[in-house]
Amino acid sequence: MALMIATILGLLALAFVLYPLYRSPLQGRLAHQGAQLDEQPPAEATELMEQEQLARSAIQEVELDYQLGNIEEPDYRSLRERYMRRALTALKSRYEREQEIDDDIEQQLQKLKESYEKTDHE
Repeated sequence: MALMIATILGLLALAFVLYPLYRSPLQGRLAHQGAQLDEQPPAEATELMEQEQLARSAIQEVELDYQLGNIEEPDYRSLRERYMRRALTALKSRYEREQEIDDDIEQQLQKLKESYEKTDHE
């Protein structure tokens, strides 16, 4: 019984290891394209995310300092407002950039759809 279970587990492990070699070429290309999309965001998007994160961290620090009594309320309010503006500006910029990317994707999809419709009619 133990030998049979070991054999089944061995065959399953072998199938798991060999599966990528037997996938269809289309699946391989789609997986490769998906990996390219997930690699890294553009430098501009990364910079916007970093700015937003820095502003959020600064807000958290200011709030902690205020709660600990390290800064007075007027200073707390002015610093919090300044960092909130920075975070909102970065968030708005990132949102606008994402909208531009969405618009580009929509245009490319429309072009693909039109090209497929032309090939279907021919």
